[in-house]
Amino acid sequence: MVQYRQISGKDYHMMFDDFKTSDKPLTMAVYKDITKNNQAYGLEEADAALLPFAVDDAILNAINQETFEAPLAIHFWPTRPTVILGGVDTRLPDFNQAVTWLYEDQAILPVVRPAGGLAVVSDPNVLNVTLLMDTKNQALTIDQAYEFIVALLQEMMDAHGVSLEVGEVATSYCPGKFDVSIHRQKVAGIAQRRIGHAVGIYLYMSITGDQASRGQLVADMYKSGQAVKDEKGRYPNVNPNVMSNLSDFAPIDTVEKFVDDLLAVIADAGVVLDERRQDDLDTATYIERMQKRNQVLYDILANQ
Repeated sequence: MVQYRQISGKDYHMMFDDFKTSDKPLTMAVYKDITKNNQAYGLEEADAALLPFAVDDAILNAINQETFEAPLAIHFWPTRPTVILGGVDTRLPDFNQAVTWLYEDQAILPVVRPAGGLAVVSDPNVLNVTLLMDTKNQALTIDQAYEFIVALLQEMMDAHGVSLEVGEVATSYCPGKFDVSIHRQKVAGIAQRRIGHAVGIYLYMSITGDQASRGQLVADMYKSGQAVKDEKGRYPNVNPNVMSNLSDFAPIDTVEKFVDDLLAVIADAGVVLDERRQDDLDTATYIERMQKRNQVLYDILANQ
């Protein structure tokens, strides 16, 4: 794990400049889907749980098809309580039991996401952020795309005298090379999805709440799913004590405060923020694709 300091060699202002194609100000579309609802989704509400992913895919595909009227977009979307699974999680030795345990014992309907990675916990006090970029004129490697969002986070945290650390926290849930920690406690994880020249960077940031219980939930899910029997060793041995909330280290104790602070950093780079309604996006096709991706869950639960 290393302290984050301009890994890319560019500050965040220069990184935004790379997306400009004219002398006009750079525009970023802003979508906010903020919920305070702490009631978990029921099976009959499955489509509501799928919607944020359909929104992101609608934007990604529009960017790639060059029909999206901005080179950048950002989507803020805390959810009702759920566990967001990666594709690898569906290959747990006893995936059926893991899903059944979550739904019947914990009253949680999980969701299988399109992006990579492993299981993460989401609730109204965990902020999911998707940064969506058109890289047609400025190609980014996988690491450079991750560095872009970490640079924004570090700029935001500089106001509070907080230094971010980047590096895998092996015993956290969804461990990865670009785990974000403060004082060696993981507070955020990042995943990525690409469709042509459209790139989506998916961040979850634990703002407040019982982070130890979130970690224990994932640990118990993997135990229920017999993760230890996986011959490829693909699942972490989750230790709830290696993760914390951002509010433990900085006076950012609400989702709204984080959103406002991050948007202020982006605006300070000269980016014009254009707040839009997600209802204006055509998400029907992508809801259907998410339904197909998640059908394995619904089939398991229908047979209980």
